[in-house]
Amino acid sequence: MRHRVSLWFKLSAAFFITIVLSVVLVYFLTERSVSQRFDEYKDEARRADSERFGTLLSVYWMQNRSWIGVDRVFYRVVEVRSGDEVSRTAVPVYRSPFSFANEDGRIILSTRNDVGRTLTAAEKSSGPIVVDDVQVGTLLFFDYVSPEEAAFLASAKRSALVGGGITTALALALTIFLIAQILSPLRVLTRATESIAEGRAPQKVELRSRDEIGKLGESFDHMVDNLRRSEQLRQTMTADIAHELRTPVTIIQGTLEAVLDGVYEPTPETIVPVYEETLHLGKLIDDLRELALAEAGELRLDREKIDVGVLVRQIIDATVPALDGAPEVQTRVEGTAEAMVDPKRLRQIIANLLGNALRYTPSGGAVDVAVRQRDGEVEVSVSDTGPGISPKDLDHLFERFYRGDASRNRAVGGSGLGLAIVRQWVEAHGGRVWAENRAEGGARFTFRLPIA
Repeated sequence: MRHRVSLWFKLSAAFFITIVLSVVLVYFLTERSVSQRFDEYKDEARRADSERFGTLLSVYWMQNRSWIGVDRVFYRVVEVRSGDEVSRTAVPVYRSPFSFANEDGRIILSTRNDVGRTLTAAEKSSGPIVVDDVQVGTLLFFDYVSPEEAAFLASAKRSALVGGGITTALALALTIFLIAQILSPLRVLTRATESIAEGRAPQKVELRSRDEIGKLGESFDHMVDNLRRSEQLRQTMTADIAHELRTPVTIIQGTLEAVLDGVYEPTPETIVPVYEETLHLGKLIDDLRELALAEAGELRLDREKIDVGVLVRQIIDATVPALDGAPEVQTRVEGTAEAMVDPKRLRQIIANLLGNALRYTPSGGAVDVAVRQRDGEVEVSVSDTGPGISPKDLDHLFERFYRGDASRNRAVGGSGLGLAIVRQWVEAHGGRVWAENRAEGGARFTFRLPIA
């Protein structure tokens, strides 16, 4: 079994490594920059000394034609008074250690204790003193870091190191705070999801964060609402299916028992109600099976190109005249509206919506069916002058067995699957369907399908 590494450890390690690497990099760049600038400063000082003393030595040679007493160029005599006594001290005026050689290349003055040594050819060419195009001497300055300069460099590096340490401490403290802010809501979400996984009733987390985690919390709360509603719908659907099955089964069972007990004779009049109930049961089972296939994306459609307006007129002409006391049905077809559809499924869609409108339209009312092209789609709308739809029911009308307002529930008949079938069939064709209330009263159901 693989060892689980906590998110806290991963984030802490990632932040810590990033901070340490950043501080080390900053320290390295700072130390390098300070050392580089200091070396540049020393080189510049060395060049300045070389130019200054080169000029002084050239003048000294031109005045004396000899290097006797040349040490006066490099030292300045300072009088120091102590009471009545006056003492003289030679103070060096150079900043870097040097060696000075005469015209023969022999060192006659040096701060490195190499007086008497003869310079090499390379050394003589590195610091020549030239007068009238003749090299009369050689002055060499050497690298040197004074105690004060070394202390400055050490202080600069120490400051960079201390600053890096303080930065690391502050960054780690901020890291701990940020990780706590990140993981705290995640722990709440984890406990909530574990509760759902264990089968307990889901609870909202209601995170107050306004970042991506807050958005995740909002999505989780929305999921919890959907889970609760789905569970309620599942329980309701189970009860509704049981109710829908119980009624015909009870009729069939009661009738057959009566025949078996000799109460009824097995005549056609007795058998017909049983047969009708079996047809109702078969229709209900077929509807549920096809809904399941549609939701699984496995519904088979036999598409062909048809004129939707013509099909609507055929359904109305075949349905409305056979109904006693049916409300007036007005049909409006604007132009040709052709679509690639399964005629059987589309016929069922239109018949369900028309039957729904006829059921809820009172005597003396009217049903309006309109077919037209809009935005590259075929649009079919069925409007009625019934009681309308409660706003709280609009989002749930197309769910299986949904029971809405008493004025538009299944008490008037039907299996409660008609609108669910409409939605699934329309979506299977790549379309969409919706319901709305009309401003003048009644409801309107509209669906759109891609144009052929």
